[in-house]
This record gives sequence, structure tokens and C-alpha cells, in this order.
Amino acid sequence: MAKKILWSGSITLPSPVQITVNDEIIWSEHTGRAVSGEMIGDIVAEKKNLNIKWGVLTESELALIKQVIVVGFFPVSFRDDGIELTIKAYRGTMTKEQLGYIGDGIFYYKSASVNIIQK
Repeated sequence: MAKKILWSGSITLPSPVQITVNDEIIWSEHTGRAVSGEMIGDIVAEKKNLNIKWGVLTESELALIKQVIVVGFFPVSFRDDGIELTIKAYRGTMTKEQLGYIGDGIFYYKSASVNIIQK
């Protein structure tokens, strides 16, 4: 059985060709450099930022992705640092490159990508 790579609840999304996981550090207000050049401020949190890329997709596979990766907040699960994580997130711009109908009656996308940012 194939392992799931990206999912939300019971919905497993098509396998991406690439997921880049960024561990973003969130600093307190008024963080910056003092006159001495020393960094001042406090780390408030660490959040995940995912850049996800898919290869060739059918129109129905893209519809499934858009069913989960909605406008607004949504849960998304993935594996990082040896554990399965679920984060509440929102998405940036979703980009799709169309291929169209290629002879089998199915509409295809050449690729799709999206950034997912932890709330």
C-alpha cells in the first residue's frame, strides 16, 4: 500500500512531486538591531510554511486538491522531522498550468503549485 504524503482528515491528496518545508521563526514586536549591532527581541513561535508542487494532474485530481486547500483556514497533514504533523493553515496563490485534452477525453494540467502557511 502506498504511503500518504499529504492529506486532510480522511482525504489523501494526489502525491506532489515536491514539498519544501520551511521552519519560519516569528519574532516579537520591535525586534531589530540595537545601536551596537546586537540583535534584540524575542522569538514568539516557530511556524511551518510549505511550498507544494504537483506534476501532471487530471481535472478531477485538481478538484480534490481545491476541495481541501480552500480559501480560508483548513487542516493539512504531512510528515516532517520524522513525525506526522497536522497544522491549521491558509494558502497563498494557487498556480495551475493547463495541458488541456490530449486525446483520451480527459482534461489535464501540466502542473500545479501552492504555498501553505501555518496559522
